[in-house]
Amino acid sequence: MNIPIKKLTSGFELPVYGLGLWQMGGKTEIDRTNDEADIAAIDAAIKAGVRHIDTAESYGAGHAEELLAKALEHNDRSQLIIASKVSAWNQTYDGVLRSFEATLNRLGTDYLDLYLLHRYPEVGIDIKDTMRAMDKLVARGVVKNIGVCNMTPHRFDETQRHSRNKLVCNQVHYNVQYREAEAKRVLQHAQANDVMVVAWRPVQKGLLPNTPLMSELSTKYAKTPTQIAINWLTSQSNVVTIAKTTSLEHLQENLGALDFTMTTADIERIRDDYPDKRYVSDAVPLDYAADTPA
Repeated sequence: MNIPIKKLTSGFELPVYGLGLWQMGGKTEIDRTNDEADIAAIDAAIKAGVRHIDTAESYGAGHAEELLAKALEHNDRSQLIIASKVSAWNQTYDGVLRSFEATLNRLGTDYLDLYLLHRYPEVGIDIKDTMRAMDKLVARGVVKNIGVCNMTPHRFDETQRHSRNKLVCNQVHYNVQYREAEAKRVLQHAQANDVMVVAWRPVQKGLLPNTPLMSELSTKYAKTPTQIAINWLTSQSNVVTIAKTTSLEHLQENLGALDFTMTTADIERIRDDYPDKRYVSDAVPLDYAADTPA
């Protein structure tokens, strides 16, 4: 299918749905147990129309990038938007450049469409040095766009202040249940500053509660609760999403979230009335003790 595209005023664009590779190839260490199935899942997603693929040097200690490389061997890389991330502990000037080269080698490509800071640099690493390295990669033409992950608006602005290039996105944990992106004003900040929010874990690994509200809307739109949850995200200004799935059935269900339109009233009902909302991520909380002050 042709997945809808969202475009910022700056010209940066992303499909509203992409594939995340977290836990493909292992968590923080290499796990080759499911390599064949993982490569097949990446290949199936690309063949189904998925163009945005998100990975990181820390996913399976780099093995997720190697799995993507295998899938790229029989797909047209030029038609894909490949994003990867540099870990917080590697965000010194030299560390960023080394990590980037290692990522390119594992991916078997000569450029990235999007390179992200996985988090704000670890204590002791100067964000000025981090962004000097990121800017150098853009100047060399080997990175097309840069962005961040898991940052509050204050940290986003501090990062942007030290870069000559626009930060095009902030990738955060956001779904119908987990609303830290709203509570910490990440969403509002992105919308006001021409930045894309890339929402990860859109259906909470399939564990979103099936509430009466979602059941009601599922019946109204003849869609599953999962599809309602994904559509709620992609219905919002400046929001796209990525999800990891190795199941063709789940992939097709997720893509089925993109071909209908909910009313504004129903979108706001979910925002206001969804029960058991959580305002702190259960995976990567944004309320860091060392957050840059206002």
